[in-house]
Amino acid sequence: MIIFNIVQSDSDKAEEISNYLIKEKYAVHTHIDVNEISTPIAKKQTVRLFFITKALLYSEIEKQIISLFHSNEMMIYATPISHINEEFGEILRKNIKAI
Repeated sequence: MIIFNIVQSDSDKAEEISNYLIKEKYAVHTHIDVNEISTPIAKKQTVRLFFITKALLYSEIEKQIISLFHSNEMMIYATPISHINEEFGEILRKNIKAI
């Protein structure tokens, strides 16, 4: 399992992506956070959409997101999950797209 992250600046696009991910069974649910990135030049608001999914789906999900929702500012990455609550892990395994 991984935490799949999509960072960009459009809240409406984050909602669209979220709906797509759930409909396609890439995620059971998603989280959407509004954050601020600080750089030496300026501060910028970002929207981070993240969700737990199967690690083997990373390339497929990334390809679909770029194809359907691409923007030059979009950043996509994942972090591994080493432990997960047994009950939630079972929900994910049963409800996320089969590989």
